[in-house]
Amino acid sequence: MGDWLPPREPDEPQWAARGTAMLDTSLRWLVFSTVLGVLVAAVLLFSGLVLPMIAVLTVTGVPGYWTFARARQADAARRTGWRTATVTITTTSRTRLPRSVAVRFADGSRIDLRPWEAGSAVRALGELPGLPALVAGSGPAMTVLIPPKPPLREKPVVFGVRAETYRWLPKP
Repeated sequence: MGDWLPPREPDEPQWAARGTAMLDTSLRWLVFSTVLGVLVAAVLLFSGLVLPMIAVLTVTGVPGYWTFARARQADAARRTGWRTATVTITTTSRTRLPRSVAVRFADGSRIDLRPWEAGSAVRALGELPGLPALVAGSGPAMTVLIPPKPPLREKPVVFGVRAETYRWLPKP
């Protein structure tokens, strides 16, 4: 089995604790919205409003899926820790949706990732080469954190990715 991340760094990167806290916060909001949607659906069902109940359950399914995905990411980030890297996000030309994330770690190794969530902040970072970042997780449950860089970005950007390849070293 291949490696997803290089060995742990002796000192934890500066934004590592904040990255894990951001994952935990978004997980809490997703759990809250999922539970709220299920409770509203139950009230609608007992009120005899079946069609609105089906609509609420359908809408609740999206944060429900994201809840499980974010929980996997948070668990993988805690288990593997964060690694310092530089990333380049490539986007499609027409829609500006992120297509892939090329990661280069401090030891020279690389990994190719595919974003599974694409907020406007991620799209805005597309095609900027060599962004400093932190990467955590393994396989389908990886996370990229791009620290803030005032005045361009006042807040860090965190987004979920899945590994397209194992970590590899380029040939000299």
